[in-house]
Amino acid sequence: MTIYKKNEKGNDTNEIEGYRVSQDVEVRSNDVPRIAQVSREATVLIEKGIGFESNAPEYFYTKLDELKIEMLAKATENAKMRAYNMAKATGNKIGFMRSAKMGVFQITPINSTEVADWGVNDSTSLDKRVTAVVNVSFAIE
Repeated sequence: MTIYKKNEKGNDTNEIEGYRVSQDVEVRSNDVPRIAQVSREATVLIEKGIGFESNAPEYFYTKLDELKIEMLAKATENAKMRAYNMAKATGNKIGFMRSAKMGVFQITPINSTEVADWGVNDSTSLDKRVTAVVNVSFAIE
């Protein structure tokens, strides 16, 4: 980008004062502590007069596929236990499972209460809570 000198009224002239060059850089790594350290140390560049903008690091949970099957099984077991207790409280028993649907996964900061119909995929916090949602229907005997 070309930077032009200003006249006494603050308007650009045709005389070139300098140039502004910028480049976006994205760093990806599984070495989370090192990325956090680099992010904090960016002020050294600013102190040396180098224009530098740094966004907050984003943290993504990358191993969800490895957990999905196990989490869905546990969520279904939990749904069965809840259905059992609800039926028991009314003197009934649950029968066979009539239907099951996988719902969304909620990936939230540890103490968050955020939920959304489409799921949540938090990238602001390092420590996360992953919740699997299932919708299960049982017959009542």
